Amino acid sequence: MTTVLAPGKIVLWGEYAVLAGAPAGVMALNTPARVSMRPSDDERWHFTSQGFVTPPLACSSDTIPDGQAAGFVAAILTHWAHRSLAECGEAQSISTDSSAFFQAGQKLGLGSSASVCAATYRLLCEVTRRPANYREVMEIHRRWQGGKGSGLDVASVWHGGLIHFQDGDAQPAALPADLHWQIIFSGKSAGTADHISSFDQWRKNANTSALNELILASERLCTAPELDSIALYCHTLRRFDNAANLNIFTPEHTRLGTLAAASGVHYKPCGAGGGDIGIGFSDDPEALALFRHQAERNGFLPLDLEMASHGIALEHG
Repeated sequence: MTTVLAPGKIVLWGEYAVLAGAPAGVMALNTPARVSMRPSDDERWHFTSQGFVTPPLACSSDTIPDGQAAGFVAAILTHWAHRSLAECGEAQSISTDSSAFFQAGQKLGLGSSASVCAATYRLLCEVTRRPANYREVMEIHRRWQGGKGSGLDVASVWHGGLIHFQDGDAQPAALPADLHWQIIFSGKSAGTADHISSFDQWRKNANTSALNELILASERLCTAPELDSIALYCHTLRRFDNAANLNIFTPEHTRLGTLAAASGVHYKPCGAGGGDIGIGFSDDPEALALFRHQAERNGFLPLDLEMASHGIALEHG
């Protein structure tokens, strides 16, 4: 069996600003998606999925699969201009497990689609002996998202650790040793594409001074990832959200921000808007522990996550 593992991700800063050419800070997380392949027990290809639950799929080698369980396989083969699974060799069983990205059936917002797409791509490159290139998988994932997004999620999955991402390029980065963080799930899953479409429309027709301020704040954080810069970014992100009306600061995230401030912690949402996760920063571990406790008491879900120091990985076994 051959397995590819791909980490999750969180955008620490630079959301939306990255779409205007600014650098963003993105961290890989130890929430691996696993995509595994083994020889089929018959002459058909088989596809199954856990986490993101879909009906199992079986099909012959003379076609491109049509079904959610094989969605990324189909997208990748179509990008390669393949006309059938037969071009990948003998029939295989491919299983996808993204359970680490879900809690009680809810998607946490840790970048599951980018992780599964990248892992599937790396696996198919292995079986077809094709050189793997993260810019190619960024393009495949971007097409799958309807042409939206910057590609930072795939770049994070591919490289691991903390990166500064700008205009398709990823550079390794680091946080100060005394800067601590805690990720919280707001309790509400959200999508990305609709919010990016709203942003694109706003950017065409509105005064974008709030976006310009967000760009400067993100650039400052990439240069000096310190608490003062984080506090400025959180304030600037809220002003941007008020101007663009993207619902980044949902009632849940606003409540988490209040709990964080009372604990001496700086808090910001990390999704495109509508929910998903947020993160609290502090140089005081006790303050962060208090925030975690208060968040949990108020019905939110603290996530026990660490940075994934390595990106996508191939295993044989």
